[in-house]
Amino acid sequence: MPQLAVRTRSGRVESLHDGYICVADSDKNILYSVGNPEAACFLRSSGKPFYAVALVESGAMSKFNITLKELAITCSSHEGRASQRRIILSILNKIGLSERDLDCGHVYPENQKVHDALVMLCKRPTPIFSNCSGKHAGFLTLCKYYKYPVKGYTNPDHPVNQLILKTMAELLECDVSEIITGADGCGLPTYMLTLHQIAWLYARLAHGYGSGCKYDHCLGVIKDAITQNPGVFRGNGTFCTELIKHTDGRVIGKLGAEGIYCMAIPEKKLGVCIKMSDGHPWSGYAVAVKVLEELDVLDARTVKKLDKWALPPIQSDKGEDVGYIHPVFSLLENKTGDYEPGSLYP
Repeated sequence: MPQLAVRTRSGRVESLHDGYICVADSDKNILYSVGNPEAACFLRSSGKPFYAVALVESGAMSKFNITLKELAITCSSHEGRASQRRIILSILNKIGLSERDLDCGHVYPENQKVHDALVMLCKRPTPIFSNCSGKHAGFLTLCKYYKYPVKGYTNPDHPVNQLILKTMAELLECDVSEIITGADGCGLPTYMLTLHQIAWLYARLAHGYGSGCKYDHCLGVIKDAITQNPGVFRGNGTFCTELIKHTDGRVIGKLGAEGIYCMAIPEKKLGVCIKMSDGHPWSGYAVAVKVLEELDVLDARTVKKLDKWALPPIQSDKGEDVGYIHPVFSLLENKTGDYEPGSLYP
């Protein structure tokens, strides 16, 4: 498996971060690949913008007056900030439900200040603090629109999940039976796809309106919702949000659990899927920035603004920088899609 990044300490290599990269266009052509583009991985949270296609297509946004900001939170892996929780509560109020109807578990929020405040107050986080509660609110909106039962909506056999699966198959232009499903951390299903398929999905998101695919209008609306509400999509000070801000929406980056990082690049109509084999998110950020540099999407000034993700520092317990995570691959040397056929996983 190709090395994508190395972690250094005191000028020496301490550990290696292997993985795969695939860059595809909206016609499903692979432009670049590092490692096997047909390797498979679970979408995890990187699938959220595509699950929202069913919401936009349904007519539920019009019926319940769902705004673009509220649509953005359904695509998000938010940090549990008060402003983000208020948006989710607004959706639930519009569809006649409450936080009690969210079935995404009791998970501490990813924002450290919010996490620490809950600990100091000796409070267990309620489901709305989960970074997937926006997605769950979107699924519940579909339940109310189609009059599906709210109870049991996380069950894979529930009508709302069958609708999402059908929509994913149509986006991928394949049969439902070809998609491998699994359980995501929040209880809803996730899907195992190849890096090629995921990069293609993100290229279609990048293309948006006018691509000619069945859901191009839906993808265009979702792209607008995310780029117009970057702080909702993840949280100020996070890589996903700052990448959208500092590129003025020329790049949409979406984190997924276990080392998945995906990007839609609207100006080039390209999609990127990165999978770090060790599940390390920070190494994936460094790899993502280098991919964008090599594709001539980021200039030196923008890379400087993203410096803490482009070259993530390794710190001692006293807060001193003692090393860095360095990307070590060359995307341009892999334009023809060279890969090792025997390196499929899992």
